[in-house]
Amino acid sequence: MSEDCIELRKPALIIGIGRIGKNIISKLNNNDVDHDFLLISNHKQELEINNSLHIDCKSWINPSTYKIRSFLELYKEEVYSKLSKYQTVILVTSLAEKTGIAIAPIISHIAKCILNKRVISLVTMPFGHEKDRLFQSSVSLKRISLNSDINFIVDNDAYIEINPHLTVGDCSKITDEIMLNTIKLIPEITLNLGTNLISGTLEENNIDVGIKDLIAQLYSSLGTSSIKRSILYVNGARNEPIGRLNEMLNNFQNSMEGDTDDVSFVVTDSSRNNMHLIASIKGRTKFDSYDPLNLIPDENVLDWDIPESHPNIDLPLPLID
Repeated sequence: MSEDCIELRKPALIIGIGRIGKNIISKLNNNDVDHDFLLISNHKQELEINNSLHIDCKSWINPSTYKIRSFLELYKEEVYSKLSKYQTVILVTSLAEKTGIAIAPIISHIAKCILNKRVISLVTMPFGHEKDRLFQSSVSLKRISLNSDINFIVDNDAYIEINPHLTVGDCSKITDEIMLNTIKLIPEITLNLGTNLISGTLEENNIDVGIKDLIAQLYSSLGTSSIKRSILYVNGARNEPIGRLNEMLNNFQNSMEGDTDDVSFVVTDSSRNNMHLIASIKGRTKFDSYDPLNLIPDENVLDWDIPESHPNIDLPLPLID
């Protein structure tokens, strides 16, 4: 086993946070993965009766991310209890949702820094036009990455840059399918420590066109990062001639920068012809630019282990005339 890889340890728990967490877990079953499930949200409609944790924000109708975190503090002991019996925690959330931005960094901190679990996170990033969420999503992503052995990132904005005609619903379908396939792949592939970017396709294009779209999406999210390893995951190509698949793999390797020999090509049975690309990277991504403070070197920044929150503090101050 390479020094920059880890093995999945069982038992494992998949934690779905917010709306996308519920969507992904509802589409998984025991035939897909041999893991337990837990849903966490401050919205009851995003939870199920069994195996869920509702963060009750009481009378707050539209709480901020900081306020949600303050209410999460009341449930820490319950979180410890639910996570303690597992060796691996797989975290699934969207950093385009306030729920994910608020809760995911705290849960990843508890799992990794307090309970010393293996942590694998799968997060989606917001569209570039969601200006009000870019800064907080970047801050939460940094926290989650620090608390994760492996972090998979899906960039919604990369789809729009390649195909501006996609709707929000189209992007959601791509994202859900990518995350589902990635979760199913986790027990079967070599897991590289650090950050992994995932790009995907929705339309049933031919494989050559699909590969070009995947690479274009990948490079739109890289920033100043470099690619260490990559896996090209193809659905519905069992009937393709082997010679053509080898040719496409060679073309794919030649189009990638860095160590082009370290590329895996996974072909599966499926009724649909689609694919996605998992690329292990090092360095900065475009998500760092969402937070201007990321320009400051880490060694020059004073920070806290726990993200800031907004608790209720009653200070009985005397009236001074």
